[in-house]
Amino acid sequence: MFGLRKIIAREANKRQEGASDTEVDSAPRGHNLEAEYEALIVTQCVRWGILENCITVEVRRLGRTNSGLDIYGGMMRLTRWERDSSLRVLLGLPLLESKIRKMVRSLWLGEVSHFGGLWLHASEQLQATEAMSELRQLILQLTHDPSPTGAEADEPFSSVLGSLGPSGGQATSSVPFSGEPGSDDTRQR
Repeated sequence: MFGLRKIIAREANKRQEGASDTEVDSAPRGHNLEAEYEALIVTQCVRWGILENCITVEVRRLGRTNSGLDIYGGMMRLTRWERDSSLRVLLGLPLLESKIRKMVRSLWLGEVSHFGGLWLHASEQLQATEAMSELRQLILQLTHDPSPTGAEADEPFSSVLGSLGPSGGQATSSVPFSGEPGSDDTRQR
């Protein structure tokens, strides 16, 4: 029995010596990847001329792909209205997301994870501020028909965005609409 205790004690000492040679990362799984994604997104925003104090970025693990890679998504919040930075975020989001996807694919991040996209949220602090009235004016300048008349002028949103429906009953696109088979929208023109 005494010999068995010595053998067990020797084995325990060997395990302790081997354990001290190895470091273990105590951070939760994916924690470092989230920080890497966050740094990548903020760096791209700064390169685009978006001021860091206008946005906040949070990266979350969204799930897993079929191949077992973790999916990470970037959550961007527009926290302060600065005209140039805000417009770059609002109008350039698809381009910014595309650039970030290319960067992820070119880095080691693309080998160990999947980028699920970039989502944008406007902070509630921006509601009922001059930022919203400026944004409405910009939308009107970009999309508004300058002469709404008759019933179009009385639409509830005409003062904000202009006419929401197609003018004169004409389609707003040259592509014909094709609805579900059997519906009233599938009649031949």
